[in-house]
Amino acid sequence: MGENPDKYDYSKAQVPGPLTAEIESKKTEKKKAQKALRKQREKEQKEEKRKQELEAEEKKRFASLTDREKRALAAEKRLAEQVAATGVSLSNVKRCWLCGESLLGKIPFQYLDYSFCTPRCVQAHRKANTLPGKT
Repeated sequence: MGENPDKYDYSKAQVPGPLTAEIESKKTEKKKAQKALRKQREKEQKEEKRKQELEAEEKKRFASLTDREKRALAAEKRLAEQVAATGVSLSNVKRCWLCGESLLGKIPFQYLDYSFCTPRCVQAHRKANTLPGKT
C-alpha cells in the first residue's frame, strides 16, 4: 500500500494503512514494556515462592523440636524482647507448639503455657501428653 497507493481499492479490501516507522517504533516500545512487566511479575513470584519455602522450612524445623527446646526458644524470645525492642527475627516468631504454624496475626488457642493455632492441635497435644492411667 505504501509503494502503490492507487493500484487497488484498499478500503474495499479492508487493508489497514501503510506501516510507518512511527508505528513500528510504538510496537517495539509496547513489546519492551510488556517484556519488562512480565520479568517484574516473574521476579515477584520467585520472591514469594522463596519466602513460602523459608516459612515451610522454619515451620518444619520448629515442629521437630522437643517441648523443652520449644520452651527454651520461647524464653529466649522473651529475653530478647526485654533486651531490645527492635525488629523480630523469623526464628523468634511465636509458633504453634504442635505443628509449628506461625501465630502472627492470629489469636492463639492456649492451655497451660502452650499456644496452638487450631483446636485440633490442642486436642492432639493433650492426647499425646496424657498420663497412661488417666483417661
